Amino acid sequence: MAKGNDLIRYITEQVVDYMEKPKEERKSQRKRKEPWQTKWFGMLPLGVSMWAKDKKKEKSSQKKESEYRI
Repeated sequence: MAKGNDLIRYITEQVVDYMEKPKEERKSQRKRKEPWQTKWFGMLPLGVSMWAKDKKKEKSSQKKESEYRI
């Protein structure tokens, strides 16, 4: 039953730490929270967005080149 006691101890410590912090500090911590995409997937969303932006730019430049050829 040691695992159950460890879990209860951990939860109690987290609650006590939360309650002891001043209200302003708790609010500032919530504002600094990272986006869920980054938290769950790391840098993958940024890489995909950069890749998509590059592809879109490339496609639009090819379209402009084809208009000039006509």
